[in-house]
Amino acid sequence: MPPYSFLMRAAVKHLSLTLLSLILAGFVGGSAYSATSFAFHLPSSSFILHPSSFNLQAALDAARPGDTLQVPAGIYQGNFVIRKSITLEGIGWPILDGNNQGTVINIDNTPDVTIRGLVIRNTGARLDKEDAGISAYGSPRLVIENNRLENTLFGVKVKDSEGSRIINNIIGAKADLDVAARGDSVLIWYSQNSQLIGNQISHGRDVVLWYNNGAVIRDNVIIDNRYGLHFMYCDDNLVENNRLEGNSVGAFLMYSRRLILRHNIFANNRGPSGYGIGLKDIDGVEASDNLFSGNRVGMYFDNSPWSLDVSQHFTRNAFTYNDIGLLFAPSVKRNYFSRNSFIDNAEQVGLTTSGTFEGNGFTVAGEGNFWSDYAGYDADGNGRGDVPYVSRSLFENMMDKNPALRLFQLSPAQQAIELAARAFPIFQPQPKFSDDTPLLEPVMPAVPVPPASPTWPLAVIASSFLALAGGVVAAGKFNILRLASCVFRFTPHTSRTTHHALRTTGGTSMISVTNLTKKFGHFTAVDSLSFEVARGEAIALWGANGAGKTTVIRSLLGLLSASGELRVNNFDVQKEGKKARAAIGYVPQELAFYDDMSARDTLLFYAQLKHVPAARVDTALAEVGLAAHGAKPVAALSGGMKQRLALACALLANPPILVLDEPTSNLDTTARDEFIKLLLQQQAQGKTLLFTSHRLEEVEALASRVLVLESGKLALTCLPSELAGRLGLRLTLKLIMPETVRDNALSLLHAAGFTASRNGIGLRVDVLPTAKLAPVQALLAKNIEVNNFELENSQE
Repeated sequence: MPPYSFLMRAAVKHLSLTLLSLILAGFVGGSAYSATSFAFHLPSSSFILHPSSFNLQAALDAARPGDTLQVPAGIYQGNFVIRKSITLEGIGWPILDGNNQGTVINIDNTPDVTIRGLVIRNTGARLDKEDAGISAYGSPRLVIENNRLENTLFGVKVKDSEGSRIINNIIGAKADLDVAARGDSVLIWYSQNSQLIGNQISHGRDVVLWYNNGAVIRDNVIIDNRYGLHFMYCDDNLVENNRLEGNSVGAFLMYSRRLILRHNIFANNRGPSGYGIGLKDIDGVEASDNLFSGNRVGMYFDNSPWSLDVSQHFTRNAFTYNDIGLLFAPSVKRNYFSRNSFIDNAEQVGLTTSGTFEGNGFTVAGEGNFWSDYAGYDADGNGRGDVPYVSRSLFENMMDKNPALRLFQLSPAQQAIELAARAFPIFQPQPKFSDDTPLLEPVMPAVPVPPASPTWPLAVIASSFLALAGGVVAAGKFNILRLASCVFRFTPHTSRTTHHALRTTGGTSMISVTNLTKKFGHFTAVDSLSFEVARGEAIALWGANGAGKTTVIRSLLGLLSASGELRVNNFDVQKEGKKARAAIGYVPQELAFYDDMSARDTLLFYAQLKHVPAARVDTALAEVGLAAHGAKPVAALSGGMKQRLALACALLANPPILVLDEPTSNLDTTARDEFIKLLLQQQAQGKTLLFTSHRLEEVEALASRVLVLESGKLALTCLPSELAGRLGLRLTLKLIMPETVRDNALSLLHAAGFTASRNGIGLRVDVLPTAKLAPVQALLAKNIEVNNFELENSQE
């Protein structure tokens, strides 16, 4: 390069920097933070400016294509527009705050923009304007990575931006809004070959992709949304290694072709339809190594595939503990299943209405699937059943023709119908389908083990699935109908009396467990556990997910066969199961009521099943504070009211024992407090309580003793007041306060030594159990308003 070229280039740079310094020094009104440094990188050099204060928008406007702007820590308030191909990079997590107005960052017809390392928060709340944390239109090759989006209506909105990459972001939402009033966590529209990878997304409306061919959706965790994933008109997409849990619907995919679906977890998606995944008018799905567990429906098919020359293959997937494993709309054909595992679904395969499974196959190239209810044998030891698995259930056939009958699923009514079908050949139903070569051992899908403390024990399922299923084989099959005889809503009682006399012969314990051991194959869920619960005592079972708490409850209810001795009201659970169960009122974590029935009619229905006089219905409603709501349909009841209705069902026969599995896990603070008061009233009347919980304040309020389980063993017995200290627990205090004081409150708490962060409509503060209100006291001492607070465990 000639010397004059170098000198001219340096002069131009010097002039540009001088002008930029003058511009920055003149714009001081757009930031609430005085920065100590602001890095402005030109393509070939790096320059550090030190203005006393500056305007971020002015810096964005002054940047040249290819520049990197490094933003130091601080709070930058306003709405920002990027019009040049630059990299905007935060150092120390600077905060871009939209002050609850409009979109925080808008990128308009600008390619090759990168945004990373920022906290982006407080968008507007106008759905008609699609207020977003980041909005991009006509911006190909956009990169949004390693950002945190908080209190945003739409999280990331990308339109007409081919090759965009949204990677490793944490995307929240305006969780205080009704779900329908929230925006989409991520919206990608007409942006071919985009990538959505490694993001943590929660509490939004949907993750939506429309008209995006060649998309890669990988390694995301999407929880507590309405639709975890929803796309339409997206061909040649790859969906792998994602976890979609606790949404209303895990994924609903429509009008697309050639989808690869592998290594995903669809769990506990239990909205009104509650699909793990729904496929509508999808062509060419290849699904392998996915886990569908705890959903209302594992996988739903509606006109998929829709092309007559296309078939679809599903292999090495596991469908476990769903209400329905596979659900087909009528006339769906050309779906083929092999080497999948169907374990303990209430209904393994179902139809939405009357029809047949003709045109679909459950045996491919001589290989079938594993069915937990298969009653055949393998005489030659080749791992395949010697007789076909035939799905033949009169009640299921009736449900397929009349879906309203699902209300009676797992009830004595179903048992009676199935018994009649077996006893009288005239009632024998036509087979729904058959698997000609069923497998005798389950196939374990290769799914990623979830991070610690999921909302249900997925880690246990993922890591010990094969051992658990081996226990299924050893036991012969799961007795699903036995489950019906002890769930609170369908427990038949042998006596018509509504009071159960305490049987005290041989001891005063209401519950006695001696050397309880339960194994699933080589996996030991409960190991030599012994304890007793005295009359009127309240015992809390505490432990991490997978510690064995639910297994203990299921064993006491007679749902699982186990070694050891279990006695309830001095009846042997294994030998006198009906009498033992008659002494228990059970409140499960997940409720299942018929939405169109009123609360009172619901109790009347269960009263008839329990042989309880109808007069007990109004008494039970009054006991739980629902006397004024008896005429309301269940669908109109709040979550707290539904939980109280469940308690009323458990109290119908006035049992001496209440067994509750995470009774307040799905309730808000007010509803939780009201429910605990009801349980305290029952305890004061002499009821014996056994319950599981992850909430320290709940245990402290209810329990007289705590049994801490660890890997199925009794690790500790202590008083509730000792639990936190013995386990080293900390609590999270959620403080709700006006927006105008949150920043000052956060600074004050940090200065006082508390670990605190913003959380939607307030702050989150880690506290010791012995000093729960210390942050509140510190704020009130400085006249900082606190509207409300809520405690939750920060560690299980």
